[in-house]
Amino acid sequence: MKFMLTIFICSVAGGDCYTNKEYPKMYDSHYECIRAGLAESYEVLFAEGNFKTEDINNLQLYPKFVCAPVKDEGKVTT
Repeated sequence: MKFMLTIFICSVAGGDCYTNKEYPKMYDSHYECIRAGLAESYEVLFAEGNFKTEDINNLQLYPKFVCAPVKDEGKVTT
């Protein structure tokens, strides 16, 4: 079974959530997905410079992520 990571940036003020074109991403285990979700949600909100401190405060932004199980169909490649 694989796990699909989707990271959202949500706004308490606006009541909505958005993701970017990099997601979803696939991982081979729940452990890998959760670990990536924790690290990447920080990167998206703070480290990549996408949002200024004022934006985070004014829009009350917060990260949210989901690791959804996906059945691995075992596709054959040639």
